[in-house]
Amino acid sequence: MSTNYNRLAVSSEYSAVNYLPATLKTNKSGWLIEYYVENPQTQELARKRIKLQRLLTRYSTKGEAKKHINNIIIALNMRLSTGWNPYFQGEDSRMYTPIKDVAARYMEDIEKTLRPATYRTYKTFIKVFCEWVEKQQPNIYSSMISHTMIVRFMDYVYYERKGMSGDEISASAYNSYIKQGSAFFSWMIDKCYCKENHFQKVKAKKVEDKKRILIPEETREKIDEYLKVKNPMYLIMLKLIYSGLIRPHELRGLKVENLSFADMQIRIPKNVAKNGHERVVPLSKEILLDFLDIGVQNAKMSDYIFGEHFKTCSTRMADATMPKHWVKLRKALNLPKEMQQYSFRDTGMTEMIKNGIDPLSVKQLADHSSLAMTTIYTKHVDPNLRDIVISKTPKFAKDKDEAKPKHKPDSIETSSSSRPPLRQ
Repeated sequence: MSTNYNRLAVSSEYSAVNYLPATLKTNKSGWLIEYYVENPQTQELARKRIKLQRLLTRYSTKGEAKKHINNIIIALNMRLSTGWNPYFQGEDSRMYTPIKDVAARYMEDIEKTLRPATYRTYKTFIKVFCEWVEKQQPNIYSSMISHTMIVRFMDYVYYERKGMSGDEISASAYNSYIKQGSAFFSWMIDKCYCKENHFQKVKAKKVEDKKRILIPEETREKIDEYLKVKNPMYLIMLKLIYSGLIRPHELRGLKVENLSFADMQIRIPKNVAKNGHERVVPLSKEILLDFLDIGVQNAKMSDYIFGEHFKTCSTRMADATMPKHWVKLRKALNLPKEMQQYSFRDTGMTEMIKNGIDPLSVKQLADHSSLAMTTIYTKHVDPNLRDIVISKTPKFAKDKDEAKPKHKPDSIETSSSSRPPLRQ
């Protein structure tokens, strides 16, 4: 048999037979069993050998040894004919698990440790990644995912995919894909499904300063007038982002049981809060009346306050619902792109501090890990800054006229007409 079989590619004509039967061979080193089987990584037939020198020493004659060896060859060929492959045995057997099966096991594993919101984020990544891989190379093994494939996948994410709002994906979202992919491959390495984390080689993109701008009062009034008619429930959600500093994904997880009219507050459970810390948010009379107007008090305690289709019901609102409605609202009122839904939270924090609420209280209400984080979210330029500075900045020094005595001698001219006009 020709030695060309060492590199025989498993093409479509060999798809039904991905091995060559075992036979007895002899060479200078002695007797051995030789067969070829498909290497799942290279998809080529690779030669396998079983040395027989130790077995031969157990028999007094070569004839007796050959009978035993023939039995071994018959049993081995039967196993090969039924699909047995030595690459799927032993320590490296997990390396040849289809990536979609590995991904399913990964999701089962992390579901026990991640909070629901984070789990949904990783679930979305796994869904996108596996769907892309399936289109490129169906049923590929976990260990066969190459660095080139990961680079192509990240190019697909950045240049072809869109964010939930329909816009191009941001550098921050791109970096999140790297983070989630790296976590997945690190887990696979720990569980012996692969040997290399290709996501760690992907360079993160530079994240520019947040492009959100504050939402002034006159704009909030326009939004209020528009949503009172179009979508009162969405208006309440924006008010809670602004005055309660509740994050959008936290709002989607709140239930009627978390709302207390008697205490004028709403509780953010730890399984809903971003940082896993339960907190209580005070509610104004205005928002409590809004809740009464939409009939929350008549709903089941287990219902989501802001459920599917902006209704109080048992079905959770989809993650993409609020971003899509904000884009629709922004276009309807011709608001700038930099004025984003999360800008309400930035605006609320900024105005709380300016109105005398101490930064520590704002930090606690916003559920930030540090005052430095609160500072990041309140560094936006106030559109009314010019008027505020002109009207409230103290003078560098008193005017000379202000320093003169109020009761002046009659001989001194005090008429305002004698003063030089202000320079424009």
